Amino acid sequence: MKITRATTLHKAIKDNPEAAKILDSYSMGCKSCSGARNETLEWAANMHGVSLKELLGKLNSAKVGA
Repeated sequence: MKITRATTLHKAIKDNPEAAKILDSYSMGCKSCSGARNETLEWAANMHGVSLKELLGKLNSAKVGA
């Protein structure tokens, strides 16, 4: 599954648990956020001052189950 700017935080973490570690590396506590089911990666990146391009690159290159 390709992760895009419109992917919700919940979907990204559900489909690849490695995503939670990547979000944590940016000090994004998204895995425990109540809005994670509805908020997109684009929204979260903007709210946390993170480069969306960089974040998507890391999320898409992460290996499932790594």
